[in-house]
Amino acid sequence: MFNQLDMPQSGETIAIIQTNQGEMRARLFPEIVGECATNFVELAKQGKYDGAPFHRIIKGFMIQGGDFNRKNGTGGHAAKGPGSTIGDKYDSRLSHVRGALSWAKTMMPHSIGSQFFIVHPAEGTHFLDHPANGGPAEGYSVFGQLFEGFDVLDKIAEARTDRNDRPYEDVIIEKVTIETTP
Repeated sequence: MFNQLDMPQSGETIAIIQTNQGEMRARLFPEIVGECATNFVELAKQGKYDGAPFHRIIKGFMIQGGDFNRKNGTGGHAAKGPGSTIGDKYDSRLSHVRGALSWAKTMMPHSIGSQFFIVHPAEGTHFLDHPANGGPAEGYSVFGQLFEGFDVLDKIAEARTDRNDRPYEDVIIEKVTIETTP
């Protein structure tokens, strides 16, 4: 029986997110959400996240990063190349619990690029889950789950920010490495 909060099982895809604040490790779920997870894997393998900031930090909500073009939350694209995006994918077994990795997007369907966020609060942010009878752009697509590095998530979430939720001191994704658990 699948549980989003389980530790990685043999053969699962994991992401090691090295930041200038420490390391976080996450299970990815390509077998459940397909392209929503493989897009992250491919962007990481292309080195797109290396040097990208967490440009939006809201303590008690989430930390957002992945804009490798403009580094300010207005850029990035899907792994297919410049100008590309992917569609949302939802599964009732995945929810916006603490440590969930989910895609940022616009209010339009099929607008996921490279920007993602990690849920911060202990109670989660379930209002971001896809509603049971929602339309194609309602809700956000969870594609991974932290299993290590919650202390780093908390440290990043504590960063001092300006009124636009931008940290005063850079919080950088130094590298994302993709591995398969033995």
